[in-house]
Amino acid sequence: MIDINNMSSKALVKEQYKNTDNLKLRKSLHEKYSVNKVGFQRWMFEQYPFSPKMKILELGSGRGELWVCYFENDALQGYEMDITLSDFSEGMVGHMRQAYAGKRISVKKVDIMDIPFENDAFDLIIANSMLYHVKDIGSALAEVKRVLKRGGLFFCSTLGENGMTRFLYDALDELGIPYSRESTISFTLQSGMQMLKKQFAKVERRDYEDALEIDVIEDYLAYIYSMASMQGLERGYYDKLLNYFSSKKVNGYLHIPKEYGMFVAGKE
Repeated sequence: MIDINNMSSKALVKEQYKNTDNLKLRKSLHEKYSVNKVGFQRWMFEQYPFSPKMKILELGSGRGELWVCYFENDALQGYEMDITLSDFSEGMVGHMRQAYAGKRISVKKVDIMDIPFENDAFDLIIANSMLYHVKDIGSALAEVKRVLKRGGLFFCSTLGENGMTRFLYDALDELGIPYSRESTISFTLQSGMQMLKKQFAKVERRDYEDALEIDVIEDYLAYIYSMASMQGLERGYYDKLLNYFSSKKVNGYLHIPKEYGMFVAGKE
């Protein structure tokens, strides 16, 4: 039986993100098949209220690809902002250090549970698609609040409970493929507001409208088998899944709903 919801196992996450391969594979599916051509990453970047001399910390930066948008914008580089990218994976940190060598960006290994900066250090803190990997979210958010300046903003993106994950759950149920229902994904668009309000007085939710339209089902299966929560999925189910999703095509495409967005939390 696979534990599809085991998103906060630190050992599993560390193994999953020891290098950039799985992240790159999953990103490619979204780039190839997303209906909304703006792209979730660029949409997120456009939400951030950058200003000159701002101090910024990104937690769980992964491959650091969000900041490609920054280097495409000459005006923003003129702001002379102090930007620190971070991840708790050595593989991701190594990748970012190589990718941004010689550029005005710092890269550090950081665990959100113990952020190695003084109180009130940052104007803007970003944590994209990573809080559901954190076991003790309350303590993590308290640590974020500690290093955020008064008047500063915390942007954290996540997924919803009714998008790609629910679509996959329903497929596994219909096919009779067992998986664990003992736990739930901890930080979603549905649950995040309540968690954030325990630390931050002002919290706003912003949704990104999108879906996938996939014609090559093998690409979707590669995505599934790359997921941290699906590491126990037997390869013997591959043909069964291929036939199932192929049968769900309409006009040559498999339609998969997406539910993504972000929260914006302010420290008073």
